[in-house]
Amino acid sequence: MFNAARGILGIGVLMLACPTGYGDAVFTSDGSKIVGTIERMGGEKLVIVSSIAGRLEIDTSKITAVAIDNQLNVEFKSGDRLVGTLDVSADQSTSVMRSALGEVPVEPKQIASIWPVGGESPTELSLRKEVDQAKVALTPKWSVTLEAGGSSTEGNTETLEARGRVDITRKTDNDLLNFYLAAKYYDQNDIRSTNEYRGGIRYENAISERWYWYTRVELEFDEFENLDVRSTAAAGAGYYWIKRPDHELKNAVGLGYRHESYSNGVSDDQAVLDFSLNYRLDVAPWLQFTHATVYSPDFQDTADYRLDFDTALQLPLEDGRFKLKLGVNHEYNSRPQPGLERLDTTYYANLVFQLKDS
Repeated sequence: MFNAARGILGIGVLMLACPTGYGDAVFTSDGSKIVGTIERMGGEKLVIVSSIAGRLEIDTSKITAVAIDNQLNVEFKSGDRLVGTLDVSADQSTSVMRSALGEVPVEPKQIASIWPVGGESPTELSLRKEVDQAKVALTPKWSVTLEAGGSSTEGNTETLEARGRVDITRKTDNDLLNFYLAAKYYDQNDIRSTNEYRGGIRYENAISERWYWYTRVELEFDEFENLDVRSTAAAGAGYYWIKRPDHELKNAVGLGYRHESYSNGVSDDQAVLDFSLNYRLDVAPWLQFTHATVYSPDFQDTADYRLDFDTALQLPLEDGRFKLKLGVNHEYNSRPQPGLERLDTTYYANLVFQLKDS
């Protein structure tokens, strides 16, 4: 064991010869000496608690000698472990490990880690931290967002405009599941001119740090487009061009199937391409910019397509759970039913309420 301990040890450890009870001390390359209680050493850091300077973390590359008065676990780079104290000669030229095996000469810069007897080693602490982080990453967070806006007038002209949206999201570091339901309604003098409902489910799962695969299903009803149902199912792959907490840009490409049934008995089935782009930027703590684009052309006839844009600014109110959302939404159908416009544009100001994550 004496021979094994000689060239297997990690981090320069030297000790001044001093009586038991002197305490622990750290000597650094700039000539400083810090006296206190050494908690542990590992990960290229040594932690010592000093009655004067408090709790300090010191880079092991700057340590020239360590004095350990109380018994501690010492692990060498070879994986061998000893329990004992460390002494060093007055000229700091020789270090000695005093353990149950006797006195073991120790070369400097070969001790991997030091920690209290009965405590967890830095390696065990690191592994436990990684496990805890993995558990947190896999623990789903649920959030619910309620969004509503509208107006009402009475007098010569009576109008009622209402719009709303509910989003339920389940998110982990590896996947994302979103359910949504949205509606728009407009009535003037008891005559409806807008009556539209849309809902869908989208699931994303990470392939790597930036790549992911997705699948989505969407249903739509629009009374004044004479649309009884439009159903779209698609799947594909996406990529995060920017992935930061305050700045995100991703796009996805896939293949899908779209079915449309109209109140006049006409129906249409198409294989479609599925393109999407999502952008978010937290401009400031009080301002967020978002943009979403969905482009779905017919697989065989790309001149037949649907294109949706939504661009908005969000400003937090009160405690941040309430937000004011100002935006514009464009829905473009290159081949609408006879008598209908290709483009629908909605300018909106909605109140958004964010339930706390769970």
